[in-house]
Amino acid sequence: MEANKIRLLEFLGSGKRTFNIPVYQRNYDWKTEHCTRLFNDIEKIAKSNYTIEHFLGTVVYVVSHIQPTFIEFVLIDGQQRITSITLLLKALYDVITDEELKEDIYESYIINKRAPEALRIKLKPIESDMAAYESILSNGNQNSDNNIINNYNLFKSLIEKSEIPPERLYNALNNVELVYIQLEKDKKSENPQMIFESLNSTGLSLTQADLIRNFLLMNHSYEEQNTLYKEYWLKIEKSLSNSKISDFVRDYLTMKTSKISTKDRVYENFKEYAIDPANNLDEQGLLEDLLIYAKYYSAFLYFNSQNKNINCCLEQFQQLKSTTVYPVLLYIFDDCYAYKKISEDDLVIIMKILICYIFRRQICGYPTNALNKIFATLINEIEDSKEVNYDDKLYTILMKKTFSGTFPKNKEFEIGFIQKDLYKSKMDKYTLFTLEKQLSNKEVIDISDNITIEHIMPQTLTPQWQIELGKKYEDIHSQYLHTIGNLTLSGYNPELSNKSFSDKKEIFNISNIAICRNICNYDSWNDEAIKSRARALFEVALNIWNLPEKYNVQIENSTAIDYSIPYNILTDLNITGEKPKQLILMDTEYSVSTWKEMLRVLCRNLYDLDSTIMQNLVKHKDFAGRDLFIIDDTPDKMNSPHKIGDGLFIETNRSAIDILNYCKIICNHYQLADEVYFVLGRR
Repeated sequence: MEANKIRLLEFLGSGKRTFNIPVYQRNYDWKTEHCTRLFNDIEKIAKSNYTIEHFLGTVVYVVSHIQPTFIEFVLIDGQQRITSITLLLKALYDVITDEELKEDIYESYIINKRAPEALRIKLKPIESDMAAYESILSNGNQNSDNNIINNYNLFKSLIEKSEIPPERLYNALNNVELVYIQLEKDKKSENPQMIFESLNSTGLSLTQADLIRNFLLMNHSYEEQNTLYKEYWLKIEKSLSNSKISDFVRDYLTMKTSKISTKDRVYENFKEYAIDPANNLDEQGLLEDLLIYAKYYSAFLYFNSQNKNINCCLEQFQQLKSTTVYPVLLYIFDDCYAYKKISEDDLVIIMKILICYIFRRQICGYPTNALNKIFATLINEIEDSKEVNYDDKLYTILMKKTFSGTFPKNKEFEIGFIQKDLYKSKMDKYTLFTLEKQLSNKEVIDISDNITIEHIMPQTLTPQWQIELGKKYEDIHSQYLHTIGNLTLSGYNPELSNKSFSDKKEIFNISNIAICRNICNYDSWNDEAIKSRARALFEVALNIWNLPEKYNVQIENSTAIDYSIPYNILTDLNITGEKPKQLILMDTEYSVSTWKEMLRVLCRNLYDLDSTIMQNLVKHKDFAGRDLFIIDDTPDKMNSPHKIGDGLFIETNRSAIDILNYCKIICNHYQLADEVYFVLGRR
């Protein structure tokens, strides 16, 4: 490694140098404020009569090729600064009128006049920026909305408006310094990837996807990088867009490892997976694999499969806001398209089972957080299943889930479907649109159309509605307003408003929406009509979110512990003889091995979240018992105290059942019970 301070113009102009920006780098993305700040710093140098200097920063590079008269540098860090300076130099060249000075700028810092064609342009941006840069060099079309062109025009405008002559601004660049770090290309101790990670350790400048791309490409030659980028990574980006790649890799890792990465550790977990010798994949192998799954993932996001029924199912997952199913879908899609284990028709059936599982759980109020872990481990359970048919595998596995993993049977589903507040839970549109498609037997409307939710019995009762509902109108309104029986779809919401039921029927009767026209079968609208319509719609729902009859019987040992799923902290669970292995607090996972440890970890983290709430629990009546308090400011009377904050201790010498109950009470005080889960370890 060679490191030194050097003047900017000497670094750019000395010798015959070409600066290549490798394909794994980001597009040039300096904003107006960055360029303006740089220009102001140059102006200050000129205004001081060159008595002050400006430090530009650090540039890290690898010498890629050395020819007798030309050197090719591959920039690892500093591409944004070098590109901006080059744009400023080209703008100065275009504004300055002294022909001799113009020639010196152009031939020293813009081009290598006598170099081979491949090395003629001194700076070579990444491919997506190259056309814009070449346009600037040739004084071509500069109307494109590209940062390269925008910032060149900005620099040119700043130069022309400045009170400092452009020649003096150019001279001021002699007072700009930088530190260069030159790495030896093949020296292991100077691994470019490790240097790059160190320079970007704050994580502010690069996304997880950027780091993954760099990891896969950086350690190859410049030519190999271009090949791998074009053959694989560019195709992944085109399939997903760069903003979705981090999420994709996160789900890809979950599918491969059955472990869920936190969003800020996707890169670290990907590296661990990539270097694991058991996976037996080099960078090209990983890119090939990622590209295969990226094409599946593109269908998940954009519904661009060639199969209309598959797209319909994928769209429903998004409408249900259940993207945690994506790791399982990646696995099943590969079984369909790569391994040919199932047909596309089978794939649709399997997705409908998963949709049914998710929808029934949401209707019955089961926590959605539990699905992360359920779907993360489902792949292993599918592989271990002895069932022959794929759908039987899935049904058998899911029907054995208990507590927070339960697959609701028809009776429980009916109660939830009829009583659920669909409007406030934001499940109304999806449910009604799906019912409508079943009733009309064709897609006459689309969920993206200008269709709204209409309350048949209105949200504000007029005197006429109070009379129609009868003496118990307040109770009826409170109980049934937002339930399925009282909701419909309408394109006439403003016209309907608080109209009487008879007036609404006239509008419903001419609607092209089947779920509206059916309302006209009722002579009046009251609680009995609402319940009758809800039961009728439930019969339709059973055909859509169907659970075969053989799975509606009670399974023996349904209260058995499921070690593959997280249990909500409030779950009524018999933990006698059981031990926890994981605490999940607001989607962050903590490994624990005893109930005491789980209590300690929970209390420490909640204390850090809000110490005032924990302090208020000291000597609280909820924790009194056996002449001891579980949370106290003095440890003297405790058998096994643990300090969780300044002057605050918890008693950990309690039974497993007591500790779990104390955890429940503490979570309730923090109003976080829905955000706390635990996983049990096998005995």
